[in-house]
This record gives sequence, C-alpha cells and structure tokens, in this order.
Amino acid sequence: MKVGKKDGLYESFHENGQLEWKGTCKNGKWDGPYEEFHESGQLRKKITFMNGEWNGPWEQFHENGQLWLKVTYKNGKPDGLVKTFDKNGWLKEKATFRNGEWNGLFEAYYENGQLSATGNYKNGERDGLWEQTYANGQPQEKGTCKNGKQDGPYESFHENGQLEWKGTYKNGKEDGSYESFDENGQLMSKGAYKNGERDGPFERFYENGQLGAKAAYKNGKQDGPFERFYKNGQLQAKGTLKNGKQDGPFEVFYENGQLKSKGTYKNGKQDGPYESFDENGKLKGKGTKKDGS
Repeated sequence: MKVGKKDGLYESFHENGQLEWKGTCKNGKWDGPYEEFHESGQLRKKITFMNGEWNGPWEQFHENGQLWLKVTYKNGKPDGLVKTFDKNGWLKEKATFRNGEWNGLFEAYYENGQLSATGNYKNGERDGLWEQTYANGQPQEKGTCKNGKQDGPYESFHENGQLEWKGTYKNGKEDGSYESFDENGQLMSKGAYKNGERDGPFERFYENGQLGAKAAYKNGKQDGPFERFYKNGQLQAKGTLKNGKQDGPFEVFYENGQLKSKGTYKNGKQDGPYESFDENGKLKGKGTKKDGS
C-alpha cells in the first residue's frame, strides 16, 4: 500500500469493486484508524497508527467475521495481552508481550476449552516450568527451560496418564540418566546421556519385564561388551563393539540355549574362523572369513 505526501483519507479497492483498505495520512505518514477488508466486504483488520507506527488496539478477523487476533501495539511493537481465536470463536492462545518480546504467561487451548500448553517467557525466550496436556486433561509433557532451552528434569506421559519417559536436560541437550516406560508402567529401557549423546550403560526390556539387551555407549556409539536375550531369559547373542562396530569374538544361541554360531569380527566385518551348529549342538559348517567374505 503506497501513500503520497498529502494529508487525508486514502482508499484501495479489490478487482470486484469491494473496498480493500482505507486509512488516513498526515505529513506523509499513516496516522489514525486504518482498516482492511476481505473481497467479500467482511472486515479483515483494523488498527491505529500514530506518526507512521502501529499504536493502540490491533484486531484481525477470519473471513466469516470471527475475531482471529487481538493485541495492542505501542510505538510499533506489540505490548500487553495477545489472544488468538479459531474461526469458530474458541480461544486458541493467549500470551503477554512487553516492548515487542514475549514476556510472562503463555497458554494454549484445545477446542473443548481444555488447556493444551502453559509456560512462561522472559525477554522473548522460554523460561521456567512448561507443561503440555492431552485433550482429555492428562499431562503430556513437563519440564523446565532456561534462556529458551530445556534445562533440568523432564517427563513425558502416555495419554492414559502413565509415565512414558523421564530424564534431565542441560542447556537444551539430554544429559544424565533416563528411563522409558510402556503404557502399563513397565520399564522398557534405561541408560544415560552426556551432552545430548548416549553415554554409559544401556538396558532394554521386554513387556514382561525380562531383560532384552544390555550394552554400553560412548559419545553416542555402542562401545564395549553387549548381550541380547530371548523373552524367556536365554542368552541370544553376545559380543563386543568398538566405536559402533562389532569387533572381537561373538556367539549366537538358539532359544533352547544351544550354541548356534561363533566367530570373530574386525572393524564391523566378520574376519577369521567361524563355526555353526544345529539346535542339538551338531556342527553344521565351519570355515574362515576375511574382511566379511
């Protein structure tokens, strides 16, 4: 929208002849009420200018006439309570601005009026406790933020209210021990993070609580001995990884406990003598691998 240097009312029109916008100019700058319209003629936006800057109430509307956004500007920046609405009229979000930045309480809502998220902003960044909620009112996530990044304890939940994951963040990255759970509350895995990468012992479990695997991580990659288990508790496989690749002796077992195969890996590839057996322990084959083949 262009204006000249003359004072007075300016108007622009859609191709269908409907008014598109109108406003007043003073000394070459917008000053006073300003309105925009949809092609249908329905009011789209109304704001107030002062000496070329947004100043005062600002309202925007959906094409059906329902209020979409309500905010107040001061010296060209949002300042005060802000609300947004769905085209059917229900409140979606409300927050507070100070001098153009998010500051204070933020809340978001589901269509049924149930709170979906709440937390605080400080100088434009998330700060303090933040919580998210399912539409049924059950908690979904909760944790703390510092300078816009997750920092401190964090928990997420299944929709039935059962704890899904708990751990700790530091400066926006997972750091420290964690545990994950299924919808029935059964422990599914546990381990640790360091600066956002898995680091230290790791264990995974079946739904029946039986240990499924255990290993170790270093700088985000598996490193050290590992073991995998069947649901009945029998050992399924064991070996060693180095920097994320299998390296050293390995053994694989049938569910009845009989040895299935054994050999050696080097830098992620099978290398050296190997043997395989049937479920009764009878030798099926043997040979030598070199660099995986």
